[in-house]
Amino acid sequence: MIWVAWRQQRAQLITLLGLLVIGAITVVALRSAMSSYLDSHGLASCVAGGIEPGNAQCFRAAQEFQDVWFDRMKIGQLLVLVLPALIGMFCGAPLFARELEQGTHVLAFTQSVSRTRWMVSKTAVSAGPAIIVLVVLQALVAGWLSAAGRLGPLSTGPFNYNTFGSSSLAPVSYVLFTFALGMFVGVLSRRTLVAMTVTLVVFVVLRVVGSSLKEFLIPAQRIVSDDPTASVTDDRGALMVQSGFLDAQGAVLPQSAADRISACGAQGNAPDVGDLATCYRQQGLAKAYVDLIPSTSATTMHLVEASIFGGLALVLVLATGWALRRQT
Repeated sequence: MIWVAWRQQRAQLITLLGLLVIGAITVVALRSAMSSYLDSHGLASCVAGGIEPGNAQCFRAAQEFQDVWFDRMKIGQLLVLVLPALIGMFCGAPLFARELEQGTHVLAFTQSVSRTRWMVSKTAVSAGPAIIVLVVLQALVAGWLSAAGRLGPLSTGPFNYNTFGSSSLAPVSYVLFTFALGMFVGVLSRRTLVAMTVTLVVFVVLRVVGSSLKEFLIPAQRIVSDDPTASVTDDRGALMVQSGFLDAQGAVLPQSAADRISACGAQGNAPDVGDLATCYRQQGLAKAYVDLIPSTSATTMHLVEASIFGGLALVLVLATGWALRRQT
């Protein structure tokens, strides 16, 4: 059964192998060239600190580095981002839809092998190599980005759309979902093109909606500063949910209350912090607060999101098995 599944899907598997070889060679070559650039321009010591205006030694050279390499690294992230959609479209969607569309499933259904075993064999032969290719390329891209440190896309924080979607468990959970979705839609529609289109559209919609709602996956933390003029947090990688001011009793003031700041700004061109803070309090802005998800919670958010996509994938696989058993 495994041999038959391999013969039927050898075109996709050979394509995946080619993608792996070409992608791996390209990423390794780019990382090597970037590392040489960092060493030759004396930027190795700036990787951990990033671009800071106060560090004249790193500032100009780091900006030149980003002009050359930043977009290239984002393309590497984009490769990991789009792979789950491509695997779902070209591996998952045609897996059963093509057989049902062409009628070749009838031969398989008349054999001594059960439909469940037939489904499991075909799924394993197709999904297994696809996941391996994704994981290897993801690891290579992650190593490339890590070598750039704060000079690369990682400087935007773990919750950036590209960084979050191409790191940790996210790509694997996405590919499990898209593959299962493609199989299910393919069995229901019995049309390969329909299954591919629906898989792409549904995944893109879920990713866009999920990205805008990820702040609700885990509870936000509230950080309060007694100085209403001070920065509440120095966690630049945190996901900001909401910010504003509190009154003397600790109640959240409406956003319109921030208009009172203009009255304090009119008291001089450069008021000192003490006078400015006093003015804020006189205007009723006693404290500043921010609701955020700290950058250290990115792993927890990945686990929550992966459990959602993994759960959906499991439901779709079970639904695919049910739908296949009803096929004639």
